[in-house]
Amino acid sequence: MSSATHSSSSVLKGVRVLDLTIAMAGPLATARMSDLGADVIKIESPAGDFSRQWPIDGYRHGGESSAFLMLNRGKRGICLDLKQPSSQEILHRLVAQSDILVQNFRPRVAAKLGIDFATLNRINPKLVYVAISGYGDEGPMVDRPGQDLLVQSFSGLAFNAGTDDGLPHPSPVYMVDTCASHLATEAALAGYIEAQRTGKGREFKVSLLAAALEIQIQEISTFLNTGRLAPRSDRPFASVYMEPPYGIYRTADGFLAIAQARFPALAEAFGDPALASLADEAPPHADVAARRRWRDKAAGQIAQHVARYTTEDLINRLTPLDIWVNPVQSYADLANHEQFRPFVTEIDHAGGPYRTLAPAIDTGETRKVKTAPRLGEHTDEVLAELGFDAGARQALHNTGAAR
Repeated sequence: MSSATHSSSSVLKGVRVLDLTIAMAGPLATARMSDLGADVIKIESPAGDFSRQWPIDGYRHGGESSAFLMLNRGKRGICLDLKQPSSQEILHRLVAQSDILVQNFRPRVAAKLGIDFATLNRINPKLVYVAISGYGDEGPMVDRPGQDLLVQSFSGLAFNAGTDDGLPHPSPVYMVDTCASHLATEAALAGYIEAQRTGKGREFKVSLLAAALEIQIQEISTFLNTGRLAPRSDRPFASVYMEPPYGIYRTADGFLAIAQARFPALAEAFGDPALASLADEAPPHADVAARRRWRDKAAGQIAQHVARYTTEDLINRLTPLDIWVNPVQSYADLANHEQFRPFVTEIDHAGGPYRTLAPAIDTGETRKVKTAPRLGEHTDEVLAELGFDAGARQALHNTGAAR
């Protein structure tokens, strides 16, 4: 529906997406569509997306927070006060000319603002509508704040790592938001394909809780059928549902991650026949206490051997034996590694260029990604496209309906 293009990718050229989201899950979902060539219009309130004031590690670039820049690149930005009828009229005009709308208001707020699916579907029956919430649209948690750490904790995810006598161990990054963003992107694009075929849009509902649960589909399904929790123990396992040797170990000069490894192969690598029999000594999973003791013993023995070698020595020693390993790197290590270079791009900005991650989906095209919009940067441009002349635009600014 749109003739405007703000990415050099041609994959979603001509697709218009309205982004009424804040924080991470929604903005990342729509940024992904922008990376693929969609004309994404981010609609913000006069206060703006709060991530504009949410710099990671205090880093701002040209006055904008790093979080906002990275999650809203390539979009056009307009500012509307949706509590005013004239602003709602603008939104409705946009809806009539758009293919996809993504919002992450709490379930009852969208209806109050008149931007619920039922209302917008009457304006554009072909609109694909994606609603992102914290916990879904029913149940006692509906109005609770849906935030990554809170959802990790509620969903059981944080209990899958750490020691028995220590704190539960959440992910250090916003993994639930990221996974929810993928669900939202998939829903939007699946709905768009359907709408092209049938001429009818659909409402999709995505929640952070659904994303957190899907991440744990293997573990939760196992528990639902056994009623048994995998034990936390004295050692800080990467996951209580993954048996040794799986985990991270200290080396003579750093750390090593071991994923897949057979005990006989480890015995060969370290010249210790006792390691070969560890798998046979494992007690049944139903004997939780015994299984916990065995896991600590097995991991402890492996740790003693790993600690004697440098990380590079271990990689060279273990890899030929089909033991899957990698160094545990900091961002500084990662940034200096040749494998990382193709995943970085530079984006022009009024405050000078900045480096960030390139679009994660490689389309085979040469793309130049644009920076995130300033608050209301494209308001007049979009209003003009909708047919508002200069006088009408100024009147909207005067009333605060648009900025």
